[in-house]
Amino acid sequence: MLLIDKIRFHTATLVTLSFVLGFCQSEIMASSQQNEDSADISFSIKRKVIHKINPRIFGQFMERPSWGEIGVEGGLIPGTRKLQPGVSKLLEEMEIPIIRFPGGTDVDFMDWRDMIDNIPSRTSQRPVSTGHRGHKVSNNFGYDEFLQFCEEEGAEAILVVNFRDGLLKKKPLKEAAMHAASLVAYCNAPIGAKLPEGMYDWPALRAKNGRARPYKVKYFQIGNETWAFIKNLKEMMPNSAPKFYAECLSSYIEAMRSVDPSIEIIVDGHDADMSGIFEQVHKQTADKVSYFATHFYTPWGITKVFENSREVPIEELSAEEIWRAWIAVTWFDDNGRSVINHPGINAARRGGYKVAVTEWNWNGWWRRSGPDPALNSSFAKGLGAAGYLHAFMRAADVIELGCQSMLVGNSWGIHAIKADVEAKIPPYYMPTGQVTMFYSKHHGEKLLALESSSMPTYKQPYRMGGIGHKEKVAYIDALATADEKLVYFHAINRTFEKSIDVTIDISALGPFEGSAVHHVMEGRLNDAPESNETRQIGRITKREIYFNGKSVTITLPYRSISCIEFKRS
Repeated sequence: MLLIDKIRFHTATLVTLSFVLGFCQSEIMASSQQNEDSADISFSIKRKVIHKINPRIFGQFMERPSWGEIGVEGGLIPGTRKLQPGVSKLLEEMEIPIIRFPGGTDVDFMDWRDMIDNIPSRTSQRPVSTGHRGHKVSNNFGYDEFLQFCEEEGAEAILVVNFRDGLLKKKPLKEAAMHAASLVAYCNAPIGAKLPEGMYDWPALRAKNGRARPYKVKYFQIGNETWAFIKNLKEMMPNSAPKFYAECLSSYIEAMRSVDPSIEIIVDGHDADMSGIFEQVHKQTADKVSYFATHFYTPWGITKVFENSREVPIEELSAEEIWRAWIAVTWFDDNGRSVINHPGINAARRGGYKVAVTEWNWNGWWRRSGPDPALNSSFAKGLGAAGYLHAFMRAADVIELGCQSMLVGNSWGIHAIKADVEAKIPPYYMPTGQVTMFYSKHHGEKLLALESSSMPTYKQPYRMGGIGHKEKVAYIDALATADEKLVYFHAINRTFEKSIDVTIDISALGPFEGSAVHHVMEGRLNDAPESNETRQIGRITKREIYFNGKSVTITLPYRSISCIEFKRS
């Protein structure tokens, strides 16, 4: 979570008869909606493997924040530590590979022990925590609940430890590092293990809390967005901040690995201007760190819109103009495809290290008064998020972990699952999370070379919030992946109201069976449901298609993402 002057507004898939009919209607309409811009669009999938794709890039962030949102705490059965049955069902269907927990900004202001039971000398089982802005939040869904949930769902865990205590000398460095190592011991050390001198017997306490076996957590992140503490650190030690930062990291890593040498460490400091600190960190700890973390959030609050230097009255923008801007939030290459042309990602390629995008999402909102804009659509945000996922797959040579923020929520608006704190309204998927679920379920382990022709593009001229103008955005953003059994063609159709036919040539990878499955996600533009609509905005359907085993022409519905799965013979 970001700290500096930023306010985060962060059911199962309902396939009803009306949804199926809606998809069929969009397929039928395709023949009458073609125009010359979409004529003869074709893709040819090649054998060449560009790089592997780690399935962990489709992970989630189960945050427990405190201000304006309480995250997973709001998805519990009121008065209990158990997830609402509807929330559990939706989480199970998401097939999430890896989940980060519990923070976020608050993690650097909290004591991890507040989230477990039976701490010696503590009068209550779990106290209410105070977040970094002074708001209160319960600790009903703690480490045991989270890790047992991950085990049940087959998801790996990333746990984040408090780094601020050591970095800003809230505690002596050795004590702060050992405190972080204690969490490793609680999670991973077997009963009777030899622990560092003076450390409490955390495995025995874990057993007392009902879990004898270690959880075997593999990934631990040290701090969250610690660039926010650099100003304070430099004021404390203006001449030695980089050296001390690296010293703190080394102390934490040494203490944590003294408990479990097998854990993989994620650290901040990947993308911000850290005044020489990142260079020092990389020099002194790169061989001890598995991933350097970065976050991507766009566009934040939108107050004004500009075209070049001219302010454009928002009420003059059409729904389609807003749509075209909102779905174009990444960087774009010369062909108009979503990429991550970010200095930190490029530095990772040069330096040969790996990146974990431990928080990301289409995170933004209209922050203004006056007439409502022509479009304010969560589904537009969902297709914008799909662009990020295409960019991550194209950068999967260095990006190996991804955690979309946030998994369960109530009020910030970017949660994958919207839950009712009082458990009166059934939970349902929101589009950005539903999009990530879609890709998590339908993707291959290898990114294949893909050639295209006659690709229509558009120019996006506006600046609004963190969205900048784009010279070229492809209407169809496509890529291909594969595993041993299937070849996958992924496509975002960014058109506002034009379905598009594309021809896909897979003959270079044959032989294939004469049928394939077309999975598609569509959705409505209005967030508030009409009388005949469900609360869930997006819908996912599938249909079988038949072809000659070499090439096929597919209709991509407007405002949709698709995955066509071709089965090898």
